[in-house]
Amino acid sequence: MRKIDTRNDKVLAFLLGITYGYRGALVEVKRRDISQYDEEEHSKDRVYFLNRKTGYVGNIKPSEFTHICAIRECKEEQKVIIFLYK
Repeated sequence: MRKIDTRNDKVLAFLLGITYGYRGALVEVKRRDISQYDEEEHSKDRVYFLNRKTGYVGNIKPSEFTHICAIRECKEEQKVIIFLYK
């Protein structure tokens, strides 16, 4: 296994932290184009806006962002779906 250096990349550290935090559940990652993002589809999910250039990670929509991460927890299936819009 290879060690991943996340000291200089807050966005990568955030994404790895999410997968580590849900290590007991089945995690499914779906990658989509950022133009396919629909706020209504993710109204009940936790949504984070990410900017790899500045290192911004937060749930408040900034003026510019590079990625969107939406987390949906399915408790009855014990499954977590992470939608990553790039």
